[in-house]
Amino acid sequence: MGLNPVSTSNFIFERFSDYAATTLSIKNEPINTELKNLLKDPSKFSKGPIIEATPSYATGSHILELVNKGILSSAFLDFKSPGLPLDRKLYKHQEIAIKKICSENRNVVVATGTGSGKTETFMIPILDHLLNQKSKNELTPGVRALLLYPMNALANDQMKRLRELLKNEPEITFGIYTGETEEKYSDAYDKFIRMHQVEPLENELISREQMKETPPNILLTNYAMLEYLMLRPDDNVFFQGEFSNEWRFIVIDEAHTYTGTNGIEMSMLLSRLKNTIGLEKGEIRCILTSASLGSGKEDFPKVANFAQKLFREEFTEKDVVEAATQDLKKGNIWGKPRCDLYEKILIKITDNDFHNLKEILLESDIPSNIVDEAYEANSGNYKRVLYDVLLGDERVNNTISILSKGPIDFQKLSKRIFLDSKKSEEYMASLIDVCNYVRKSDNHSSLIPARYHYFIRALEGAFIVFADKPYIYLERMNKASINGEEYKAFEIGTCRRCNSLYLVGEIVKDEKTGYSYLIEYDNKYFEEDRGLEYFAVLEDNTYISTVNEDEIALDGMGEYPSFSVFNLCTKCGAIREDIGKKACDCINNSHVKLLKVESKEKFVKKCGICGGMNPNGSIVRRFFLAEDAVSSVLATALYNKIPNKPKTNKNHDSKNDIFGDLMEGDEVNKQLLIFSDNRQSAAYFATYLNSSYKDVLIKSILTKVIFDNSQICIDNSWSLEDYHRRVERFAMDKNILHGTIESNKIEIWKWIMGEFISSSPNSLYNIGYLHFSPNFEILKNSNILFNIPFLTRNGFSEEDIFNLYNYLFNQFRIHRAIEYPEYIKPTDPYFSPINFQGAFSRVVKNASKKGKRGYDIKSWKPSQEVYSNSRLDYLSKVYKAKGLNDDKKVLIQDLDNLYEIFINDRSPLYPYIINEYDKDYGAIIKLDPILFKVSPGILDEDVNYYKCSKCYKITTTNINNVCPSYRCDGRLYKINMDEEFKENHYRNLFANFEFEQMKASEHTAQLKTEYAAEVQNKFINGDINVLSCSTTFELGVDVGELETVFMKNVPPTPANYAQRAGRAGRRLDSTAYALTYSRLSSHDFSNFTDPYKMISGTVKPPYFEISNTKIAKRHMYACALSSFWKRYGEYFKTVDDFFFKNNIPGPDLFKEFLKGKPRDLYDLIKKVVPEELHLELEIDNWGWVDDLYGEYGVMTKITTELHDDLKKLKGAKNEAASNDNFMLARELHQTINTIKRRPLINYFSQKNLLPKYGFPVDVVDLEANFHIQEAKNVELNRDLQIAISEYAPESQVVANGKLWTSRYVKKVREKDLIRRRFYSCNCGYFNTTLYVEEKNVSFCPICGGGKIYSGIYMMPEFGFITEASVKDPGNTRPERTYSSRKNFSGHGNIIEEKEFVIGNKTIKLSAQNHGLLTVTNNGKGRGFQICKICGYGTVGKKPASHKNPEGKKCKGIFERVALGYDFETDIVEIEFQNIFDDVSMEEGFWESLMYAIIEGMSSALEIDRSDIDGTLYVKNSYTKSIVLFDTVPGGAGHVKRLLDEEQFINSLTNALEKVSSCSCGGEKQDTSCYNCLRNYYNQYCHDKLKRGYAIKGLESILGRELVEA
Repeated sequence: MGLNPVSTSNFIFERFSDYAATTLSIKNEPINTELKNLLKDPSKFSKGPIIEATPSYATGSHILELVNKGILSSAFLDFKSPGLPLDRKLYKHQEIAIKKICSENRNVVVATGTGSGKTETFMIPILDHLLNQKSKNELTPGVRALLLYPMNALANDQMKRLRELLKNEPEITFGIYTGETEEKYSDAYDKFIRMHQVEPLENELISREQMKETPPNILLTNYAMLEYLMLRPDDNVFFQGEFSNEWRFIVIDEAHTYTGTNGIEMSMLLSRLKNTIGLEKGEIRCILTSASLGSGKEDFPKVANFAQKLFREEFTEKDVVEAATQDLKKGNIWGKPRCDLYEKILIKITDNDFHNLKEILLESDIPSNIVDEAYEANSGNYKRVLYDVLLGDERVNNTISILSKGPIDFQKLSKRIFLDSKKSEEYMASLIDVCNYVRKSDNHSSLIPARYHYFIRALEGAFIVFADKPYIYLERMNKASINGEEYKAFEIGTCRRCNSLYLVGEIVKDEKTGYSYLIEYDNKYFEEDRGLEYFAVLEDNTYISTVNEDEIALDGMGEYPSFSVFNLCTKCGAIREDIGKKACDCINNSHVKLLKVESKEKFVKKCGICGGMNPNGSIVRRFFLAEDAVSSVLATALYNKIPNKPKTNKNHDSKNDIFGDLMEGDEVNKQLLIFSDNRQSAAYFATYLNSSYKDVLIKSILTKVIFDNSQICIDNSWSLEDYHRRVERFAMDKNILHGTIESNKIEIWKWIMGEFISSSPNSLYNIGYLHFSPNFEILKNSNILFNIPFLTRNGFSEEDIFNLYNYLFNQFRIHRAIEYPEYIKPTDPYFSPINFQGAFSRVVKNASKKGKRGYDIKSWKPSQEVYSNSRLDYLSKVYKAKGLNDDKKVLIQDLDNLYEIFINDRSPLYPYIINEYDKDYGAIIKLDPILFKVSPGILDEDVNYYKCSKCYKITTTNINNVCPSYRCDGRLYKINMDEEFKENHYRNLFANFEFEQMKASEHTAQLKTEYAAEVQNKFINGDINVLSCSTTFELGVDVGELETVFMKNVPPTPANYAQRAGRAGRRLDSTAYALTYSRLSSHDFSNFTDPYKMISGTVKPPYFEISNTKIAKRHMYACALSSFWKRYGEYFKTVDDFFFKNNIPGPDLFKEFLKGKPRDLYDLIKKVVPEELHLELEIDNWGWVDDLYGEYGVMTKITTELHDDLKKLKGAKNEAASNDNFMLARELHQTINTIKRRPLINYFSQKNLLPKYGFPVDVVDLEANFHIQEAKNVELNRDLQIAISEYAPESQVVANGKLWTSRYVKKVREKDLIRRRFYSCNCGYFNTTLYVEEKNVSFCPICGGGKIYSGIYMMPEFGFITEASVKDPGNTRPERTYSSRKNFSGHGNIIEEKEFVIGNKTIKLSAQNHGLLTVTNNGKGRGFQICKICGYGTVGKKPASHKNPEGKKCKGIFERVALGYDFETDIVEIEFQNIFDDVSMEEGFWESLMYAIIEGMSSALEIDRSDIDGTLYVKNSYTKSIVLFDTVPGGAGHVKRLLDEEQFINSLTNALEKVSSCSCGGEKQDTSCYNCLRNYYNQYCHDKLKRGYAIKGLESILGRELVEA
């Protein structure tokens, strides 16, 4: 049976809340208790489970019946395919669609859900046509059916089905033609064998040359390749000529993806296709399929209209086929059985034991006649018996009635069905499971097929208010009202070591009051910890002023941050350094003392309370949980709850295998599909999940072995080697390791040593599962150690001395001053970040020296007077507790005596001390780990645990109740570890872990096609358990029968959610379960608040407006150029070929060609361009040619710009040569070559002459040229706009389980990269120019300021190259640099201007095309140092030496540049003519107004939010403009719709409604949230965005009358 939704959801939430509570703790116990209670509240962080009914599809006729009815040809009777049995019943909607296509000659839209068999609706009619032609000997080469897919993965998936369908039909040919298809047959054959390990079918055409010679009957491709095929003169065989006369079908799968701009482009492309072939309207059958086309019959007219515009063929609402589902059947009610019946039946089903089922039914108050009739009618078939019995159950009928109305919260449903029963949810879950299992027959739906939905929300930070007591809040706020008084709220963090409370913010001075205030830090909400100011809350006015030298050695810093004390007013947030002056004018105010902790390199390195240091980041943690860590917790919890299925290999033939089925049945067979929103997130999470799961597995093994052998372990004083032997035996028995005997031994030693040296709060030692202590039993004369004179003389008892040794031994252990076992290297990455060999020196003379490589050497005694260390501090506190002389000199001497105990050759410990000599440190020592014994801490009666009353840390070392924590003067008291850690996430996880395999793998566009197919098959067959994928699998890719899906973020729309959630539920015998993590984004939080919007929300039909002149022109130009290139092929390939190489320049010859007004071109354009645009585009009089070649024509612009750029470059080259600057001259010559050798189609697409989105014109590669398997299977490429960030030098990328680091900007011989100069100022000014020479600009032309920034950016259009080594990903996200936002430079062509007068306000709107937007990556503000010869790159600092990509030393000169990308699009500039008051001068006003308008426009004009964006533009000193733009390069005509006054006002009104209806910030409206202005992409200004600013701005624009209306 399936997983239980109640126990699963509870288990998932418990894991989540335990993880949060374990990770985020506050030292103050009352505050911490309040925090834990908040984190344990499911209502704050979870929604659901929510249940929805998922009725099965209704069945209809089978193929044989359709043949008999004359719907299908009799030729189908000879069709033999195991993939399509002729006697298998079709779904009703499949039958309806087939009938419409085959009998009624109708075009069809198949709008049915996931798993509804949409493929059969078009494949059966296609096969019918081909089989009929075959029977008449009319089947010749040539395309009959074109299957268009938005992604290659879908096309490849369909090819698998075709191989199965057509393997017995050799006359019917098929092939896939995409960018992955090889040209030559030999290359294609080799690739096919690698991918499939079988010979290709004789009727599958696998190479381009095959398909050009004899085009296949069924052709599969994508829209991008179709565009190429139609443009390239050599690929015309599919559309014109002897093989192009038999076109019959065009099928578009996943049609919902063609909305907005994509829809316009596809409509134009299809029109060109049909008219190029020569098809008249109605001569071809057009079929669209999608699971996401509207929300039912009421949307059919819109869906039909969409299809009609897409194909330009006739569609009516009757041509839309929706899924016909089986009604949830109700019966004649006989009453209610006992509540526990469903649980009893479920046990029977699970155990497959029905021998006394009848007795159970009768004992549960079911009438005997009902039971007898069911048994008599169904001959003991228990599924059918139970179906008939439960059909009349009143509870079942009531449940069906409720679920028929839509999704409902499971708890609410349980209470309505089982009233107030304490076990209502358990009973309800059993009822659903049972009713989902039983069915009348295999073709019938179950009684209640269902799916569960559960949502978990991210933490948004934590805030504190100091009133009569501290109050903690887990939602964003600035102020809170308590007992009628208002108090300032402050964001908090805690020390990672001691959990001391910190306030996080920025001190800002108010010019009006003269006071300074602690406010939320500007622009840092999402940054990890960089640049924030931190203030430790001083509870007792004590803090650490000394330096713990143990921490110094680890940190390696020469200087340490200083501290200063501040007073903070809890009412208004005023803050001032504690120098005896008041902080504010508040009456009856209360103050909190704070310790400001200075940061180093933008990180807080040292805690002001405990003195702890963090060398790798900030010591202070804010209250966020890492997305991957939380996702890992959720995914693991869900995976644990998935029932295991017997594993069978579909490809395994046991009859011909000498082992038969002996090897099957015992393996884990679970499947979990995980969705991420982008490929890097998916790729990294696969490695993170594997790593974290392995870590949990290791710790659980170590726990189980020590617990299962606890008494033996204690009685025999196990050494680490004894422990290793037992762990090794367990691992072998469980088949956990699969290496050699030697490698397995080494691996297990790593596990043990990793725990042995760990000081992590979550180590097995610190949670009480393992304990390491001195094993004095192995020593000779160990009694000597307990009679050391200076110890006994100072009153140390034997127990005290043991505890002191325990403490000192642990010093060796946690500082890694131990000898590692043979073959185990302390520097092994497994031990990272503490992969150093530790050691002690009596006194380190120079702590700043690095010393021995790979070593971390501690000074036993402080090396300087100003220093202390942990050992001296502890000894001092113990002496003080015993009333001894705690003078520092005495203490240091006795600390030296303790060191002598270890190194004196008369000491029993001496044989176990490893001595070494270092030239910098002198004699250093390590301890042999044989001196330690291991035991199960909490089960060992000799081990006691104590907790400190002040720092709350736990220890097993207790001398006079002194806390061993550095500088802590708290007292120890004994505790019960089980009680103390009962809710600890890790403790519960390790103790209750199910030992089962979990193998996760990435499936994204980063994998090569053949390898991606291999991964997909392994997942289907159960060899891979978890597939971490991007949106690829959202569409119809086959992943087998799934029960569970986990979404790492809320999908963009209900349609996307339905697609992803619908991947679960393909198994008929279990209830599906979809888990979603609502991460930090406005979209996710909004849908978490109301998840029903996502589960059953309205799916809008795809929509686009075909009358788009901009896109129409690009397709007209494509028609014209295609015709031109067919006649003049020598002008086709490169920029040089078209513009320069031939006697007559291409633009001139093309113009002459158009002057001839070719009739075939005229006819084509007339049919392709929508009729309503004919007059505007002047098609009849060829006036459109003037748009191409007129003064402002596109070709004129391209030609002029090209010649001007080359002229400047040539002039600069000649000048450089005349000045003997031959290096610069060579670079400029190469830049010229770069421009001239660009592929012509790409160049024209970049310049918006040709359709843009159909081409990968801006895609560049990150080349991974390693001779390792992982490199062979990856294909890293990105749009340049993303690549300048993701692939920039020193950025890291995860792919196929490895971490690749970009190192080079790729250089190409005889070409150089284009460079542009950019200028920017804090006032908002931005501009760019082509870079040909140095220019110094001292002042901003707008504000006159002298702080204008000038830089050079290069466009890395050849791509990037990785370092010559590859690593395993760590537990933190890969490093990368980030791109700027898009900047508008003022370059654009004004095409329309309007002024709207609203009330007495005048607003000017200017629509422009060719608006130039620029994105730059300035390498964290420091630029990139790029070698001019080999492209080697670093962030900021120039390397002393470097090698080229071939590994040879390079002596190239470095230049400091940014990376950049330019693109042109449609923009609308909005100027407000000084209509705002002083509020417009406030920081964040313009950003708040802009994002409000964008949100309003997206809603009012039904534009996808991702299709539009905005930026601020400054062109004068007194006001700013808002520039809105289409995100699609080249533009799509979206933003220019604002020039319609009604649309503009509607957009503003919707914007005002959105921000006014939100409640964040309370009455002051002084913040924003994810429901109004914030989203993932505007993180840069989250803290500037204020809802109140947007409201004031919009009200100023609209005026009172419109606002009130």
